Amino acid sequence: MFADLWPAITIMIVLMLLNFPLYICILSCALYIAIFVTGTPLQQAFSVGFEGLSKNALVAIPFFVLAGNFIAGGTLGKRLIDCFTSLFRGVRAGLPLSCVLAQGVFGAMCGSPPAEAAVFLKLMHKSLAESEGDKTATGLILSASVFDGLIPPSVTMIIYGLVSEQSVAVLFIAGIVPGILVICLYAIYLLFRFKSKPEGKFDIKEIAQALKKGVPVIIMPVLVLGGIYGGFVTPTEAGALASAYCLILGLAMKEIKPRQIIPILRNTIMTVAQIFIIVASASFFVRMLTMSQFQHTITAGFSGFSAWQFLLMLNLLLLLIGAFFDPNSAMLILVPILLPAAIELGIDPVHFGIVIITNLLIGMFTPPFGLNIFVGQSILGYDVKYITICLAPFIVIGLVGLLIITYVPAVTLWLPNLLF
Repeated sequence: MFADLWPAITIMIVLMLLNFPLYICILSCALYIAIFVTGTPLQQAFSVGFEGLSKNALVAIPFFVLAGNFIAGGTLGKRLIDCFTSLFRGVRAGLPLSCVLAQGVFGAMCGSPPAEAAVFLKLMHKSLAESEGDKTATGLILSASVFDGLIPPSVTMIIYGLVSEQSVAVLFIAGIVPGILVICLYAIYLLFRFKSKPEGKFDIKEIAQALKKGVPVIIMPVLVLGGIYGGFVTPTEAGALASAYCLILGLAMKEIKPRQIIPILRNTIMTVAQIFIIVASASFFVRMLTMSQFQHTITAGFSGFSAWQFLLMLNLLLLLIGAFFDPNSAMLILVPILLPAAIELGIDPVHFGIVIITNLLIGMFTPPFGLNIFVGQSILGYDVKYITICLAPFIVIGLVGLLIITYVPAVTLWLPNLLF
């Protein structure tokens, strides 16, 4: 049966190389398996696709995407930057540290690494380049923006929860400590990298003014997570609350103009439609793989491996795949295939999810095809070789964080075990 799948896999790879949309590549592969391998009636492609879109977890995605677009569409990111910059003005490497923290908070609200990278390249690249050098500014912004996938609320975690049938609330909690870990690794690097005396000094009045402007933005993730874990709202309701809060806040602070609302809604619809059509195609693809016994073949293939060997191979595979696929698309295809093998080896599904997410996020700024690299190219006009040099130290930081998250499961599981 496994040999019968090679033509289907070849079809998908060839279509990808020809730059066809991803859903067409996935659906073509699934249709080949249905027609020539499993003999499945083609009408199941529609019924299974609609079934895949009927999952409750998917309802939260449009709201969180909309909230992120409201934030990216205004200048709320500037308020975050001013807030953290004032707090770290008297600290060595204060400006890059404030950039990392601002990106962490912004990412918790935005949910789109490329959008976050674009916002911070426009708002912070010039001042950061003047202070710490162009290479540091470019590498820091393009790499730090991707780890918002670990910081809740996260669309990436919602997708993993959907395909793995794990609690989204538990996944949100599981991502907090790994997210803080990565931020701390960045901070350690920056403190050792820049040993010069801090520029400027603390200014209480400046801090108070910046906090007055920035706190309404900072408390949004607190409201969302507090609502979920306080039992007041579900993740879907929290997404609706987040989008309403961002809209009202943006209008009240005059960061979003009424004429921007329709374009933001249109952009949200396009983004959600792209996610959902891939979800529908991937649902049929996974069903065909299940009917062809492919997952059992993969599980049997890893039967002689220990858990750490499996995780090592998983990391190597996903780092490569992450440079070609966005995390959401990659998870929809890979998680149903690899999760049964992980469970068979005794790996916790929540830990497995955070490992997968971390790998795929690092792939987003890994040369030559990481998505954030193209964001840097389009906004800054730099070539891939130069951006790769800028990203090199931050790729190392990401890999160190990945190793800790992979082989110290307590980093991921301690907080969920404590709270649930």
